[in-house]
Amino acid sequence: MKIKFLLAEEVRLEMGGKSTVVGLFPDDVLLMQVTRPVGASPDMPEGIDRLAFLLNVSDVPEGMHNFKGNITDPSGAPYNPVTALGDENIKEGFSHSIIVEIRPFIVKSKGVYHFNLYVDDVLTTFPFEIRQQAIS
Repeated sequence: MKIKFLLAEEVRLEMGGKSTVVGLFPDDVLLMQVTRPVGASPDMPEGIDRLAFLLNVSDVPEGMHNFKGNITDPSGAPYNPVTALGDENIKEGFSHSIIVEIRPFIVKSKGVYHFNLYVDDVLTTFPFEIRQQAIS
């Protein structure tokens, strides 16, 4: 099985199997510039307006496959519950693309998160990092 993972601000599926990817994070690192509205409470959560994951699964045996996923935060705790991403009958020589969008993505802490993809209950993890960027 081969899985490709892209992290971006937005992903749209197009006709003919193409995807449009906007705001690609090529090294899977997000640099956050945190600014709070004037007068906002320090308890107000930090976040990213939208975070999108494009996963492409290929080189799997022909037939029906089940997809699930979730994210774990830097402490290893679940960011969200395991979510069904659907079933797909994949023919030999073809692939299947999955787009997962989280809007907004609330940043619980800086560090390395993991997107966990389960294909027929076989787990593959994809790390991505959220770092604080100094505002000068």
